[in-house]
Amino acid sequence: MMVLNGCPTPGYYGEDCSLPCPQNCQEGHCHIVDGTCLGCTDGYKGPTCNEQCNSKSYGQECQQNCGNCKNNEQCHHVNGSCINGCGSGFYGTKCDLICSNDTHGNGCLLKCGNCLYLYGEQCHHVTGQCPRGCDIGYHGDRCDQGFEGLIHPVSESQLSTSLYVCTTFLILSGLLNAILVVRFLRERRKTMHEHQKNLRSESERNKELEHSMPIPECSHNQYENFSLYEELGLSK
Repeated sequence: MMVLNGCPTPGYYGEDCSLPCPQNCQEGHCHIVDGTCLGCTDGYKGPTCNEQCNSKSYGQECQQNCGNCKNNEQCHHVNGSCINGCGSGFYGTKCDLICSNDTHGNGCLLKCGNCLYLYGEQCHHVTGQCPRGCDIGYHGDRCDQGFEGLIHPVSESQLSTSLYVCTTFLILSGLLNAILVVRFLRERRKTMHEHQKNLRSESERNKELEHSMPIPECSHNQYENFSLYEELGLSK
């Protein structure tokens, strides 16, 4: 017999509480009159929770999205795992992780080609194409073909070493030029200072010579001539 707050035995409904609640009702609870579920267990939906999650969804109330399952298949309606494996370029139980470590393709079993890695990126996880082109000495959609006649293509490490050597040489050359310029300017300043010092010394010597020269005096003959002029009356 049904009581006011529900059937005395949990998991049943109906007039005499003889009908079991639907199997996928959350915690076995359902409406005491019509048997509709008050909530569904993970992976099911509908009034009586008799419908599995679909449309690439799974989990509680079918609110979670499936990963990238093989052939675009529906994942497991409860835990989201891909039953037949992952699509190309993905891995993991739910196929929600893209290939890494320079791999791509089905099962992430294919190695990327000789891509030009500028910012640490890798080839496309599905197609294997290089986003920024090929490294020196290689070509093709996946940069896995070497140019004919190039026996020893330059590797990334060799290119890095060459770049390091060139950069170091340029830096050292710049420092050497700076040192030479500073030295030249110091020598020039020193030469100008000594020249000005020599000019001042020469000017001082000339002034001393001018002060030391005697004033010229009249000679004895000049005085005799002057006396003779006075005697002859020629002097005024």
